[in-house]
Amino acid sequence: MIIPPSIKTQRLIIRRHVPEDLEPMRSFFSDEEATRLLDMTPEQKTEEAVHSLLDAVIASYDSGEPIFAMAIVEKEWGKFVGSCGMAPDDLEPGEIQIFYVILPEYQGRGFASEAAAGLVDHAFTKLGVERLFASMAAENATSVKVAEKLGMTFEGSAERELNGIVYQGSRYSLTKSRFFEVREKEAD
Repeated sequence: MIIPPSIKTQRLIIRRHVPEDLEPMRSFFSDEEATRLLDMTPEQKTEEAVHSLLDAVIASYDSGEPIFAMAIVEKEWGKFVGSCGMAPDDLEPGEIQIFYVILPEYQGRGFASEAAAGLVDHAFTKLGVERLFASMAAENATSVKVAEKLGMTFEGSAERELNGIVYQGSRYSLTKSRFFEVREKEAD
């Protein structure tokens, strides 16, 4: 999957990560409340782990196997407000998962919906992806709302084990044809 330099939406620039993203990412991952609904271990949320993750993502952009993780930046102030991306599903070969995370201080402003919509548009119109899905903690009503706003439909409950911890979630999906149907209706 080719990672574009940026994807622009009305209020956001979704761009490749840079080393300066470390501080807001470290701050986010160290916030227990902000990350409680993510299926990540405490070890993955440490400063060292976040630094390693960011370094790996940045290094991957020009490799044969790039990691499709990008920063979400608000255009007007140039502030890092979150991260989003796409990844092949470990359990379902051929399936592509989208993800989006907004820093707590920027939540409630529609940035997750706008960034996810930009990502979905890019996946279907530029990358030729046929189907996307999103998984989220069942109690994460905000992420469910974002998925539904994108036109995704509920597929069912999802259970995932990570380092001995079982996470319960919901799975939503969207096909390319449904995406274009929804887009056409919005244009009318």
